[in-house]
Amino acid sequence: MRYRAYTTAFRVEARQQTRYRGAAMGGIVTQVFFGLILVALYDTLSGGTDEGFRRTATYVWLQQIFFRAYFNLDSELNDQVMTGNVAYSMLRPVDLHSWWFWRAMAQKIITIAMRILPMLLLQLLLPERWRLLPPADIPAFVQFAFSLLIGFMIICQINLICSAISMRTLDNKGITAMINLLMMILAGNIIPLTLVPDRLQTLIRLQPFAQLLDAPIRMYQGMASPGEWLAAAALQLGWLVLLWGLCRWMWSRNLLRIEVQGG
Repeated sequence: MRYRAYTTAFRVEARQQTRYRGAAMGGIVTQVFFGLILVALYDTLSGGTDEGFRRTATYVWLQQIFFRAYFNLDSELNDQVMTGNVAYSMLRPVDLHSWWFWRAMAQKIITIAMRILPMLLLQLLLPERWRLLPPADIPAFVQFAFSLLIGFMIICQINLICSAISMRTLDNKGITAMINLLMMILAGNIIPLTLVPDRLQTLIRLQPFAQLLDAPIRMYQGMASPGEWLAAAALQLGWLVLLWGLCRWMWSRNLLRIEVQGG
């Protein structure tokens, strides 16, 4: 019974997200547009002969399919903090960090689910060279799915940390813009991390933003041995535990001294 409230929060938010079909279609068009531009650019740079281009194109399309997971911040939570309506949430007999975490997970999973099938069907219309490659094998897909789920959970914790900072500063624009910029650069959304110079590869893949989509995509492409996958999974879980603990600590402190705005 204790967890029923959180599963209910997930279901309610998932049902609400399915109403935004127009926004989902607009997002698909935007992501396809930028995906085509990036793939065309990398195709030009490869000179049409680079065998690694297919992997890069696959990396780009997977980034675009799951792009929305980066920036799907909970606007309702931020609005409640800014207006003072968060006081109503504090009356719920639940752990608020867990409550908003499962809402955030529902937002990410459902918004991605609404986009993934159209973008996969689009691949059938593209030249074969530009298409998304299938997973390297079944174990690679299982590793990818597990790594992607952990990546989503890490993103949710980062988003909730941003909300915790907003509770103290009463301004969500600054921290949100900063985190979004770091995600765009360090998660491989602007330039795939596979194209980063070798001397920086180890360092850049140890930071938390690389665990969001870069690590799952490398599993999808079969670029890790079983030992490397276990090491990557341990790193992801380590960041998840660290960010989870930091987020819960920030929320517990903020809820004890929160200033309710509005009237």
